[in-house]
Amino acid sequence: MTPARLHLVTDHPDATSEPASGGPLWDVPVPLTGPSAAPPPFPVDVFPAWLGDMVTGVARFTQTDPAMAGTLAVAVLSACAGGRLEVEPVGGWREPVNVFAAVIAGPGERKSPVHRAMTAPLFAAQSTLGEAMRPRIAEAAALRDIADRQAEQAKAQAAKASDPGKRDEAAAEAVAAAIAAEAITVPGLPRLIVDDATPEALIGLMAANGGRMAIISDEGGIFDTLAGRYSGAPNLDPYLKGHAGQPMSNERQTREGASVDKPALTVCVMAQPTVLRKFGGNADLAGRGLPARFLFALPRSLAGYRLVDTEPVPEAVTAGYRHRVHDLAATLAEWEDPAVVTLTPEAGRVRLAAAQEVEAQLRPGGTLHDMREWGNKLSGATLRLAGLLHVAHHPADAWRRPIDADRMTDAVRLAEFFAAHYRAALTTIGSDTAMENTRYVLGVLTTKSMTTFTRRELHRKVSRRLPKSDEVSAVLAELAALGWVRNGPDGRYELHPRAVAEVPEGVDTLTTAPDTNVSAAQSTREGVNGGR
Repeated sequence: MTPARLHLVTDHPDATSEPASGGPLWDVPVPLTGPSAAPPPFPVDVFPAWLGDMVTGVARFTQTDPAMAGTLAVAVLSACAGGRLEVEPVGGWREPVNVFAAVIAGPGERKSPVHRAMTAPLFAAQSTLGEAMRPRIAEAAALRDIADRQAEQAKAQAAKASDPGKRDEAAAEAVAAAIAAEAITVPGLPRLIVDDATPEALIGLMAANGGRMAIISDEGGIFDTLAGRYSGAPNLDPYLKGHAGQPMSNERQTREGASVDKPALTVCVMAQPTVLRKFGGNADLAGRGLPARFLFALPRSLAGYRLVDTEPVPEAVTAGYRHRVHDLAATLAEWEDPAVVTLTPEAGRVRLAAAQEVEAQLRPGGTLHDMREWGNKLSGATLRLAGLLHVAHHPADAWRRPIDADRMTDAVRLAEFFAAHYRAALTTIGSDTAMENTRYVLGVLTTKSMTTFTRRELHRKVSRRLPKSDEVSAVLAELAALGWVRNGPDGRYELHPRAVAEVPEGVDTLTTAPDTNVSAAQSTREGVNGGR
């Protein structure tokens, strides 16, 4: 994991720059803070063919970055195996495999179609489990109704008894009948996945579903809930303990209270950058360590470079994906105790080397030092990813074999992807809106090669993001102060020649295209296949 340099273009040793028009010399502009390059592409090849082909096919069909479908694939695996599999790298340490993830993308980036395609098998498995459970629910409901009536009759007989001896005997029978009725539990329909839930309702859902639950949403409502949409101080325990697998309860949920001895919560949220800033910038949430539990992915936008008509995901690929996820989810849902998988000696050496590298990078000057709260959990997160990749590669018997070195190596690669994207997410969380607008406008000027322009011409190019002329004027004033633009002799603005000569990559990874120097078809093809 290499540290990201924070500048817009490479500094030049010269103090001045020759203008293209032969006019006055330019001073070297002040670099704009921000990521010098977009975070790396999703390593789709860590998945087996049945899953990698689905991720690639969905990305190609929706014309989205594979990081979007790839991160959802990780969440789907977590929904299947979370609470049913644990990784034991050394004696005394067992790591669950449920994960928290967040996909951050702007409006109109086709999050919903990707979400539907990747989560469909979970809903199908949920329906299958429900149909299988209905007869048992009906039977239990009938038995409970009969027992309740018998208990009521026994209480009535006890109340009518006049003889003290018979009254005591009838009372004992009434108590026994009431206890017997109370012991009959009518199960609800099983749930694997929900779109949203308050923290209090979530505990009840997990208690009713063997301690497991997956919240996978194509909206950022969960972040709003956690930031206090329903109350000023939301209950974070279902999330904190649900991630770690620590016992939790909520006495207010039912008459007896709902409790979960070993919870396993999966969360995957698809949110806009503004929601991320609200969530990540919440001091209370950060203080409790909740944002540091998330694996963030910031897919690159292909808007403006997307193919209009694309072929759907091949039916064989879709069928294979749905079949495996459906069967995996339905099979593991019936388990009560998690299986424990170990590492082969070779995988153990890969894990140890990666963990030692993480520890070294947590030191001052290391790549993880300025994000220690997240980096401290990276070795555990890597094991969780290893367990999920292990399940993906061996969906029929992962619990009967150890994790090998290839899967551990792939997990390290995937963890490095999420580390780079977490750093990019921190930049988004901490970025100033004015500076973001400045970077965005400079990106438009450079990618459109607007070497000279008027304020009105620029406003037409950026009016969707900056609808007010005063906003454009403020950005131009900032760019002028930093030396990127200046007033020309004819009253038009001039753009610094270095900006034209060195079009930066990743000027704004959430709003600009991957590469403005390639055709739309080529850009899309590279974006879709970049990880394989």
